[in-house]
Amino acid sequence: MKAAILTHYAKHGTDLEIRDIPVPEPGDTEVLVKIMAAAVNPLDNMIIRGEVKLITPYKTPLVMGNEFAGIVEKTGRNVTRFTAGDRVYGRMPLKKIGAFAQYAAVEESALATIPEYLSYEQAATIPLTALTAMQAFDVMHVKAGESVFISGGTGSLGAMAIPVAKSLGLHVYTNGSSSNEERVRQLGAERFIDYKKEHYVDVLSNVDHVLDTLGDRELPNEFKVLKEGGSLVSLRGMPNGRFAKRSGMPAWKRLLFSIAGRKYDRMAAAKGQTYDFLFVHEDGRQLEQIGRLFDKDHPLETSIDTVYMLEQVNEALAKVKQGKSKGKTKPSSPSDSRRRPPLLPPTAPTVSGGGDPS
Repeated sequence: MKAAILTHYAKHGTDLEIRDIPVPEPGDTEVLVKIMAAAVNPLDNMIIRGEVKLITPYKTPLVMGNEFAGIVEKTGRNVTRFTAGDRVYGRMPLKKIGAFAQYAAVEESALATIPEYLSYEQAATIPLTALTAMQAFDVMHVKAGESVFISGGTGSLGAMAIPVAKSLGLHVYTNGSSSNEERVRQLGAERFIDYKKEHYVDVLSNVDHVLDTLGDRELPNEFKVLKEGGSLVSLRGMPNGRFAKRSGMPAWKRLLFSIAGRKYDRMAAAKGQTYDFLFVHEDGRQLEQIGRLFDKDHPLETSIDTVYMLEQVNEALAKVKQGKSKGKTKPSSPSDSRRRPPLLPPTAPTVSGGGDPS
């Protein structure tokens, strides 16, 4: 089969090589998936640059690719949830990525059935944002009736996180450009703050939870609007000791990340708050929940920027790196578009639509 291979890490990036390698044989708990589409993400470029080696120390040569959609080709002897011919999608397991290929052997626990109304190209763009939203609220231990502020919630994560939060019974607040207000209110945001007219730190207080998508420059302000004893989950801050422990990392990494994240832990400790960093992991059961939440009557809608062939993977990665993709996965709101571009295997046709880097 053909696959896109990272041969070495490079601080400023490097091209992947298209190689012929053997089709993997699924293990007892794995499913061999014929990849029909795989989405390209900022995470892929981060891996190439070696920026996540402390979290996931991949060895090269490495088949790249983190999220995908495809067809079950065959199953390991202990697999019970899927059979040949099933349409599946997922986030590749952290310990074994490899979606930029014609086939991948994937742990059964990482897979979910694709909702019938989604194409393979559409389904491939969903797992990372869907799982990020689900896992963030799990870490927060949210309860119905509580409030959450999603910073910069007009992006692709917000389009998933806002309706998920609403389904959990949360009061949802977010901020962004006024051009997005109607759309995010339709998604379920109760309060929208136009960042050009007012700063959220001046109008919000005693929020139960904060989901940070902006990172270091906004974290001090986000802690200010968080109530005493509240929880903050960051996608852009620094990993800390709580993250290392939750991820089951060895003692030396726990110590290292405890030191690295000390700044944010101290901010949180001032008011008895908690700070957690999130690096999304595979979870097929959570994806199944997303499938039930967004059914055919309340569907996930996707806008795809460009669909590349596998041989064009470096063009897709360059587009994402430059921030020029436009597209978004979102529930029932076709007006906005920012989303990551999918790749198709060499035998598939090339199509174009709308895609998103974030």
